[in-house]
Amino acid sequence: MIVQEAELDPKYQALWKKALISAERKNWEYVIDQVLPIVKDNLGFLDGRKLLRSAEAEVCGTGRKMSFGGLGGGLFSRGSSKKEPAEQIADLEENVFRKDPVSLSANEQLYDLAMKIHFPELAAFALETIRRGHPDNTKNMHKLALHYMSANEPEKASDIYRAIVKVDPRDMDAAKGEKDAAARTSILRQGWGAAETGGSFKNAMKDAGEAAKLEMLNRQGMTREQMEQFLAETIEQYNADQSNIVIVKRMADLYERLGQIDNALMFYDYALNTLNPGDVALQRKVEIMRDKVQEQQIADYEREIEANPDAPDIEDKRAQVAEIRRQRSAVVIDEAKSRVDRNPTDKTLRYELGQAYFNAGMFTEAIPELQQAKSNPNMRIKAILLLGRCFERKNMNDLAKTSLMEAAKELVVMDAVKKEVLYELANVLEKMGDRAASLDALKEIYNADYGYKDVAKRVESSYS
Repeated sequence: MIVQEAELDPKYQALWKKALISAERKNWEYVIDQVLPIVKDNLGFLDGRKLLRSAEAEVCGTGRKMSFGGLGGGLFSRGSSKKEPAEQIADLEENVFRKDPVSLSANEQLYDLAMKIHFPELAAFALETIRRGHPDNTKNMHKLALHYMSANEPEKASDIYRAIVKVDPRDMDAAKGEKDAAARTSILRQGWGAAETGGSFKNAMKDAGEAAKLEMLNRQGMTREQMEQFLAETIEQYNADQSNIVIVKRMADLYERLGQIDNALMFYDYALNTLNPGDVALQRKVEIMRDKVQEQQIADYEREIEANPDAPDIEDKRAQVAEIRRQRSAVVIDEAKSRVDRNPTDKTLRYELGQAYFNAGMFTEAIPELQQAKSNPNMRIKAILLLGRCFERKNMNDLAKTSLMEAAKELVVMDAVKKEVLYELANVLEKMGDRAASLDALKEIYNADYGYKDVAKRVESSYS
């Protein structure tokens, strides 16, 4: 997953060399301009991301030196939102980190996205960034230490636990964690117990043939037939030793790749709860797979409902869909609330909580969160738009109109956001019986984008 300089496209290699020269001259704005397009198009170029974050910290004047160690190696010493995770990460780089490189919420989001795409080095980088920007945040440091432990980097985890104890000498969990990490470090240095301590796969393999199979698994070019054959062999190994976490995780991964998400969830869950409790990466994987299983369940039920709406059990199926959605919403809300509780002044987190409430149909609860989020210039328009939708859902159309008109006035350029605001405004005005004003809003969109939703049809039919 990690991309080295030599693996970059030649045009990016040239840009990178210019960036290094700019860094030597402390021209940080130039560094940002030169490195940002490289990391946006090369997700795994961690050396570039380190330099970029350091330059952003200098430009923002945070007063925090963002040194991530020497270039030339990953953080580890071992060798879609509807958008895809890579696109979301690019958006964070462009729209958030350039202004606030140590943003707590944005780096937590980067961590989640990195874990979603199985990129633990990038996940560690996100947590390290929080650590350097928020050196007293022991909760983040605990998360980072656990991440290093799950990645079999106990020496780094030990350093983090020592740093926690310096901040809070009464933190007994950190003191115990440091001892555990030191013990595992000793085991690894002596070269025994690798398999039992969750060591690297290659060290746990007994012969070169197993290592070769692992390399094949890590490549993305395996055919379905190869994966099925590999899975059959892995199942045999599992039947012989059900306590080997390497085999269990490999089997879960193969089931996931083959699209058998129910089986994948079952084995990821077994690995986490039975074989390696507390593994942060596994915990995140279980959450992702459970979400996928629920998505699949909803899709299956909706297909059945649409295909046979008069079935005798149709109401039961509708109720099951509603219950799954309720459970998913509850999880999202709980996670958003916990983030707000940790950092109540972060308006981005307030927006995310408001959005979670809105998606769950809890419009009254969403309103105060979105009103707070409005004070963040970067979130203001999004918060006002969602606030207007909350008012409209509560049939408070006059307040919805006021919010949406406020957003429309502040948007100068007719971009996708302004079209969305005007479209929502037109719908609210039409509900209020003000057809002329509704058409005026639609005509603004019509003049800029003929094909936007049903705008052309609605505008042209008004002339009939």
